[in-house]
Amino acid sequence: MALEIAQRETNGICILALTGRLVLGKESGGFRTTVDNLVSSGVTRIVINLEHANYIDSAGLGALIETHRTTKAKGGRLTLCSLGPNYRQALEFARLLTIFEIFPSEATAIERLVSRQD
Repeated sequence: MALEIAQRETNGICILALTGRLVLGKESGGFRTTVDNLVSSGVTRIVINLEHANYIDSAGLGALIETHRTTKAKGGRLTLCSLGPNYRQALEFARLLTIFEIFPSEATAIERLVSRQD
């Protein structure tokens, strides 16, 4: 299944809901491009909802790391929410759980970003 990215905005926060696989190829490239375009257009707070994303490979992990770094370098924040067991395990194995702000739900992620606008 190809990666689908649904984009919406709430309270000045951009939510990207991923469905499918974040893997090497057009999936990870498209994800990077989407986040780069958002950051270039001035978006500073992004939530990546992974509730319906079912697989990630090393290229997908690299895309997450790169977009996190890009967002942070531009003064923004990129957070993850609703990680399924596959994503949590992949981040844990790669020792990346401490790199990202991770929230159990989209609502919690939005609430925290709204309350902490630093």
